[in-house]
Amino acid sequence: MLMRFDPFADLDRLTRQAWGPTRVNYMPADAYRLGDRFYVHVDLPGVDQDSIDVTVEKNTLTISAERRWERDDDTQVLINERPFGSFSRQFFLGDSLDTDRIEAGYDHGVLTVSIPVAETAKARKIEVGTVHEALAH
Repeated sequence: MLMRFDPFADLDRLTRQAWGPTRVNYMPADAYRLGDRFYVHVDLPGVDQDSIDVTVEKNTLTISAERRWERDDDTQVLINERPFGSFSRQFFLGDSLDTDRIEAGYDHGVLTVSIPVAETAKARKIEVGTVHEALAH
């Protein structure tokens, strides 16, 4: 399963609550389990798909992206509230997930990562026989 503890996300949340919106490059996400898969949805509006990088190393899923704002020297900026630049977020995965079969897709500004539960971690039915059959192995 996905690990819920992320100390940096908690710090970001506390900073936003205490001082209001900041220039913190934050990637809001939802994660849930549906059947034998975990899904992570990450909001990346305005991000070019080619700038998204999804990697997994050991039990850490890392998502990186970059939103650029190309403007020339003649541009007079009146409001600049939308964050741009490099974004990165890590998710810690449990041992019960199959990190070799992770899939990702990007549509309408949302990155969806699908992580299957490992076959060895799935619930399975154990047939109950006699004591002699069970002890024979």
